[in-house]
Amino acid sequence: MKFPANIHKSLGNYIYALYDPTDNSELPFYVGRGIKDRVFSHLKESHNDQVEEIIKNIRSLNMQPVVKILIHGLSSQEAKAAETAAIAMLGKDNLANKVKGNGSNFTNVSPQELIDHYNAKEVTIKHKVIIIIRNPWNPDQPERIHYDRTRSAWRLGKKKDQADYAFLVHQGVVKRVYSIAEWFPDGTTFHTRNNPDPRNIDYIKDYKIRGRYEFVGRLLAKSHSVSKLYLGKSIRKYIRAVMSPCHYSYNNEGEIYKFNKKNEILNFP
Repeated sequence: MKFPANIHKSLGNYIYALYDPTDNSELPFYVGRGIKDRVFSHLKESHNDQVEEIIKNIRSLNMQPVVKILIHGLSSQEAKAAETAAIAMLGKDNLANKVKGNGSNFTNVSPQELIDHYNAKEVTIKHKVIIIIRNPWNPDQPERIHYDRTRSAWRLGKKKDQADYAFLVHQGVVKRVYSIAEWFPDGTTFHTRNNPDPRNIDYIKDYKIRGRYEFVGRLLAKSHSVSKLYLGKSIRKYIRAVMSPCHYSYNNEGEIYKFNKKNEILNFP
């Protein structure tokens, strides 16, 4: 496997981790830093005898090490510091690393996810959608967290009521698609933050209802016809105000946006 050359600049310096799929531990057996295809060359031939032995044992079982890019888009100095911090936090004794080591919001992802993310194809939205930006975004979080952080809580006007779907979007790419059943005042529906379960670390006692809104809906499966149209696609041309978390695929009259060849909206607002 290789990273396409056109995403090397976006990758910059990165921190990667190698995991043993036969081990029940959630900890990696190796953490390193690299640029371009360094992580894949490490899998072919390692300078570390212990790492090479672990990889050999995994492959003897007809399996492969699991690769995760923990963080990317770093400078060389940032990568050195991040590598040192990662090894220190995991504990060198728990890793096969020989030494202690020396700006991305998209973390702990597989190489294929990075390739798909940066090479996402642009799509024109044909449905009435509210686009909700989530930066940073961690794909390993539970779906209930993705859902709650997408649906709530936003300062919105009547335009929201026309949306049939909501997109969770990270760096211009659609990561989740939700259908919208109805909007409610912020804090009036069941949410992670108002769940008093003692195990819920996100619980906020006496959460106050604010002048914002949250929707109730459901996550659409990847096999759903609407998901197939948009999941993993780039919708960057719809993001007009960089600092705003909420955007739409339609104007105030409910008409789907139309674009010219320069990707300028013809029927705005």
